[in-house]
Amino acid sequence: MRTLALFVCSSVRRARSLVALGLMLALLSAPLLPRSSAQSTNPISKLSIALQQALTSNDALVWSSPSRQTVRALVQTNGPVSLALRLAITAAGGTIVRQFTSINGLLAELPKSQVLNIAGRTDVERISADHLAEQSASHLESATGADLLRTYKPLTASFSGLDGSGVGIAILDSGIMASHNEFAGLLGLSRVTASTDIVSGNTNLAVFEGLLGVLGGLLPILSTNKDGYGHGSHVAAAAAGRNPSTNSNRGYEGMAPNANLIDVRVLDGRGLGQASDVIAGIDWVIANRSSKNIKVMNLSLGAASTESYVTDPLCRAVRQAVAAGITVVVAGGNYGQISGLEAYGTITAPGNDPTVITVGAANTHQTDGRGDESITYFSSRGPTRSHTTDSAGVKHYDNLLKPDLVAPGNRIVAAESKNCWLVDNYPQLHTSGSGTAAYMQLSGTSIASPVVAGAAALLLQKNPGLTPPLVKAILQYSAQQVANANLVQQGAGLLNVEGATRLAGVLRTDIAQAVNQGTIKVGDSLLARNAVMPSPVSTVAGQSFAWGGYVFAGGSHVLGGQNLFKRYQAFYDPSLVWVRTHVTIDEVPVLNSPLLSAGVIDADVIAGTSSVFINGTALANGIAAGQGMTLAEGMTLAEGFLLANGMTLAEGMTLAEGMTLAEGFLLANGMTLAEGMTLAEGFLLANGMTLAESTNLGEQ
Repeated sequence: MRTLALFVCSSVRRARSLVALGLMLALLSAPLLPRSSAQSTNPISKLSIALQQALTSNDALVWSSPSRQTVRALVQTNGPVSLALRLAITAAGGTIVRQFTSINGLLAELPKSQVLNIAGRTDVERISADHLAEQSASHLESATGADLLRTYKPLTASFSGLDGSGVGIAILDSGIMASHNEFAGLLGLSRVTASTDIVSGNTNLAVFEGLLGVLGGLLPILSTNKDGYGHGSHVAAAAAGRNPSTNSNRGYEGMAPNANLIDVRVLDGRGLGQASDVIAGIDWVIANRSSKNIKVMNLSLGAASTESYVTDPLCRAVRQAVAAGITVVVAGGNYGQISGLEAYGTITAPGNDPTVITVGAANTHQTDGRGDESITYFSSRGPTRSHTTDSAGVKHYDNLLKPDLVAPGNRIVAAESKNCWLVDNYPQLHTSGSGTAAYMQLSGTSIASPVVAGAAALLLQKNPGLTPPLVKAILQYSAQQVANANLVQQGAGLLNVEGATRLAGVLRTDIAQAVNQGTIKVGDSLLARNAVMPSPVSTVAGQSFAWGGYVFAGGSHVLGGQNLFKRYQAFYDPSLVWVRTHVTIDEVPVLNSPLLSAGVIDADVIAGTSSVFINGTALANGIAAGQGMTLAEGMTLAEGFLLANGMTLAEGMTLAEGMTLAEGFLLANGMTLAEGMTLAEGFLLANGMTLAESTNLGEQ
């Protein structure tokens, strides 16, 4: 059986089907093609690579019919979907499954013989495979500094300070066990305040399930649990878990323990789903963002990233969510090691999109102190290797800086869903408790991602006027540098919630409103009245460290300096995307637009031609020492760093040729599991296949 997977990002064997190109490889530095150049009169050029392969394959794919004569495809159009296209699809023997709102396009079941005919239409821009989707697989509070933001009151089991109150976090995953104690709120009612099930079509189950949690065991026969897999509940608890009935479980608290959770189930009871389900889930979040007060969306899942972010339908959907004002946090993937070699270029989609916050996994080594963190070997490294292919067959790689930052993602204990598949099949994951008070342990960027999502909720509680790009910039600027880690291992550094909230607190609280109304321009003050920039040093768990002091702009520029936050910068507009010399607003190209204010430091010159591999500490020290180029007159358009041709990778490294992941691997019971999915380290399947390299439940 073959499968193309949108895989969950929690810690099981890395993708063996990634192409290891050797130790000396050229990173192509050609600029991204404009969107228009991806369009062609040749219909086959409009098809994603996976779809092209499907047309000539007799394999039964998870997104093709059992008869192998049809495929489920995401058809993207040059404008709103027309009636003519819908009629053409049905006339060709196809079926329209779903139409989207976050992208111009629809999901269709198409006969293989008709795919090229549909692609040949002038109103069709791109057709992509509907890939299989699966989830990506408190110590957290102390290790990130979140415990410094609030005071615990054991007698009342409540908090004062920042706890995410009033902020909604949408969790797109396998569902949430709303009746778990970790999600209890006022009067025991669940903080899972809204629910939709894209997989089965059911909605608003969360309130009912939460009410059953209040009734305890009085109505056990009616008890329900949407999360039959177990991944979604664990992810939700890492973001916002809290047990208000007692203070004894403080060690398992999530990052924003009083935030509301919105359960968007896009994965089934085995952690599997389709790209179209995820896009439909994003549609639902965008449509309900105001009524449910959704400010943050977490996607601990990923897809093969062979298609450039410019046209990838998942990337387009998350860009629409960001443009709508939602801070989108995505797991980077668990493909940081291939065949024992450190693997670069293994970021998955939609983590390869420049607008989202892509998160890698750090190992805290189970200590609260900040001096021993390291990047987990499984955490996917950048740069992004998704690409376009021109008419001459030449690949043009996105080559964007990713991940954006890292957070604890190794051996994290959080809520365990009742009778979930993960623990039923891997009892080693269970750590303590039972029923609505059970806990388990997982590792992976899947778990690091909701840690950052919870941190984003705290920032938005502190300052509700932050835009999604400003949330990302604050988290990056205040991050701590991980020892001996480069930019595509650690991004801008290790999550520092204490510093990030201090920085958020000195900024105006009307920024998002001003951006929406067009009343703010590049160079305008961002500081609140009488506010001054905070000291760029944090003390967490008794250890002091300097902030990194730099951010990524569009994944292709490294910027530093306090003027990033003293003055408004164009890329804080969530509808603007700036990658190298390409600037778009709402996907429309913009020319001669002011981008940066005077006083911002261009740090690309410090990093040089090998930007992505520069040590983060060296970059931070260079900025602090004044080695960057301070812009005296701001910047309108400028070419960002380009990866050098002929770059030599160090011994023990490999560069992935995109996330091809065409081959799944077969479990003992015949079920296909997505390549490289990580549950936690060190489990052996019944057929003797080792899923991870060690016998532990995570890195030590």
